Amino acid sequence: MKRILKDVLMDFRLRKRAIMAFNLQNLYHLEAAKSIAEKLKTPLMIQFSERYLRFLDEKYGIEFLLSTYSNQFIYFHLDHCIDIEFIKYCINSGFDSVMYDGSAFDIDSNIKNTNIIMKHASKVGCLVEGELGKVSGVEDGFGDTGSSYAEIEEIEKYIKETNIHLMALGIGNAHGFYNNLNGLKTTILKEASKKLDDNQFYVLHGGTGLPENIINETIDYGVVKINVSTEVKKHTMDILQLYATKNKLYNEISFNNLMTEQLSQLFEEYLVKYTK
Repeated sequence: MKRILKDVLMDFRLRKRAIMAFNLQNLYHLEAAKSIAEKLKTPLMIQFSERYLRFLDEKYGIEFLLSTYSNQFIYFHLDHCIDIEFIKYCINSGFDSVMYDGSAFDIDSNIKNTNIIMKHASKVGCLVEGELGKVSGVEDGFGDTGSSYAEIEEIEKYIKETNIHLMALGIGNAHGFYNNLNGLKTTILKEASKKLDDNQFYVLHGGTGLPENIINETIDYGVVKINVSTEVKKHTMDILQLYATKNKLYNEISFNNLMTEQLSQLFEEYLVKYTK
């Protein structure tokens, strides 16, 4: 039987581990994620950026995606989104968690809209993720090149007035590849970790390219969900190039096998490092 997500996250926090949340875009990605979760018998989060979920919903329907690629280890999450009605749609469709990202707005507006989502999500036990401080970089059409650090005073206010389940903080992390880590301030997480109660958790955005010791440090400070998107895109391109190099004609069966096999290996590497 599938465990509820909150219980899984609590267990991870106690064991100093984290669920991997991969931003996926197509059915090959989904097939690989489902198969490796079953193989390792390990929780894994399939998450979608808003624009890709809208695309997949239009082509296949959310009901098809959740029913076809679900198992007792898979959890579905909507990543960065400010469209309240679309977030509600995902909640109603059976997502395990959703993210309202009001980090670009003032703190009071962020709190107000987060509470709208919290109220709706509470009806079905869906977890809600929020964000304070802006993670730099544009990811799948969301965000901008600027960034800002989360402030402890605002973190306290936000947590107190929303009772948020999952918190993503701007700590100098970034969507995409890192040029350097000079601006990364894990001390923000260390201080902020003292503010959460037992039912609240931290999320690390921008997992691609971060050294293993840095990620493990954030897990020590209460992170139980690690987002990886850019690495999946890069790995997909590498697989496409490998297939094109080795084959003169396209064959869907061999391409499907290569894509799912190679992606499964990528997912497994992360799961073994941070989840198992």
